[in-house]
Amino acid sequence: MARTFATERKIRFSHCDPAGIVYFVNFFDMVNGIVEDWFAGAVGFDFEELHIQRRVGFPIVNTGCEFFRPCHLGDRLELELQIARLGNSSIEFAVTGRVGGDEKFRARHKVALMSLDSQRAMPIPQDMREKMRPYVKEAA
Repeated sequence: MARTFATERKIRFSHCDPAGIVYFVNFFDMVNGIVEDWFAGAVGFDFEELHIQRRVGFPIVNTGCEFFRPCHLGDRLELELQIARLGNSSIEFAVTGRVGGDEKFRARHKVALMSLDSQRAMPIPQDMREKMRPYVKEAA
């Protein structure tokens, strides 16, 4: 069974529209945030080290989200991340958001490793890949 990386975000006033409901684009920021947290916590590379020192990045290739119910000001959003697919240079994440066990959204978020100098995709190094493998969901 694949490991799950989890974190919690408090829904703040700045996330919401005038009705107190999270504005949808803020979910994409939260999805990217858990990806960044996962790299630091699970893979052992924070984005500062990757971008500034190693001169590589994981830009977004494709992202999408299916929304089930709104989130509101003050909610505690539980975010869970697994890897849906680990490619040669790409990673497709499966991220779920819940409040009190109630599923709010499911996102697919695909990134690819690239050199910031050449602006070209590159293979994920083996040492990094080994730390990612436990988070890969088994194929259905």
